[in-house]
Amino acid sequence: MKMKKIVMTAALAAFTLAASAQSLNVSSAFQDMRKGYLNKAKAEIDAACLHESTKDEPKTWCYKALIYSQIGGDAQAKKPKYKNLAPDWAEQAYTAALECKRLDTKQEFAQQVNEVFSFVGNEYYKQATAAYESKDYAKAIELAEKSVTSFNNSGKSQFALDATYIAGLSSVATHDTANIKKFFNAMTRKKTNINYVYVTLFGISVAEKDNASAMKVATNYVKNCKDDYKAFLLRANGYLLDNNVEKGKEDINTALEMTKDSVNIYPDVLVLAGDLLSGEGVADYEGAEAKYNQSLMLKPNQFGANFGMGKMVYNRAADKTNAANAIDPFAADYDDEKAALYEKLIEEAKAYYGQSIVYLEKAVSYIDGLPEGEFKNAQRPNLINVLVALGTAYAHVDRATDADAAKARVDQLMK
Repeated sequence: MKMKKIVMTAALAAFTLAASAQSLNVSSAFQDMRKGYLNKAKAEIDAACLHESTKDEPKTWCYKALIYSQIGGDAQAKKPKYKNLAPDWAEQAYTAALECKRLDTKQEFAQQVNEVFSFVGNEYYKQATAAYESKDYAKAIELAEKSVTSFNNSGKSQFALDATYIAGLSSVATHDTANIKKFFNAMTRKKTNINYVYVTLFGISVAEKDNASAMKVATNYVKNCKDDYKAFLLRANGYLLDNNVEKGKEDINTALEMTKDSVNIYPDVLVLAGDLLSGEGVADYEGAEAKYNQSLMLKPNQFGANFGMGKMVYNRAADKTNAANAIDPFAADYDDEKAALYEKLIEEAKAYYGQSIVYLEKAVSYIDGLPEGEFKNAQRPNLINVLVALGTAYAHVDRATDADAAKARVDQLMK
């Protein structure tokens, strides 16, 4: 009996000594971190996280989160002392912070782990941005979601918006509609002010013929960004899709009123107003023409108003042409009246095509006059669209040589 008791006592003493050693390891790790001895601190805290006596202590995991965050900070320095000590420091710090949060029922270490979550969230955001820029979109989404989770855990969820945007942009790049909705809708709930988010969601809803969802997006935009004229233009578009012309025009006028004193913005808003008024659902050609002409009066040398006006008149010509072509000269009810209508429609179309040429040529001249560089290259799709329309317009007004030249230029640009 005595021998057994001695053995048990010895075993208990050994356990007590080990426990004390591990507790000492936790404190030593923290002290070594403060002194900058990160290699020693890492070894000590890693051991403490595995030991039975300290692995369930929130302090242990808090210190691990802090130490690995410090390692990450050192790795990002211009001259890191411990460059390759823990390449996975962000994941280690994040996991440790989560474990501390789980164990810390009294929230003694909440402030420290929240700072770790913020630091790691920022690191994941930077990595997500780099992945997006290198077109590794799947990786970008994965990292962005980690960033969002980190910031949400830190209590600073407002900082998660940038990471959510990266995830959304990556989803746009991969044409993943479900994820676009997931990430961009999350941003609208956080009252983002990024126009592209609302416009993209609006466009998806329109493509899906879900006008109610499109209107909801536009309404949320106005609610979240009541000082943004673009919000009112988007909602105007939603109203016009629902054939609510009166409400649509009210929002157009609101956007114009908001920008009337801005020399740089107002001419462009007039163009956008003209585009909306000339749309198929409204067909307020006189109103649209007035807006385009007002924009041109304020800013003669531009693409938007010239193309908008040219496109509107061109489309009216195309409508006349289509109406004329719908008259079948071989139909049983074809008579002199329909023959006269055909001729009338063709003449009206020709007149509209002629009018469109004036504006379309100015749109081409504007792009041609831009200095060589990235911005001019970005206008290539617009230039092609205008030249295609010009070629058709030239053909309808019997300017075959000009039509051929326009087509040749399009062919050259398409190479």
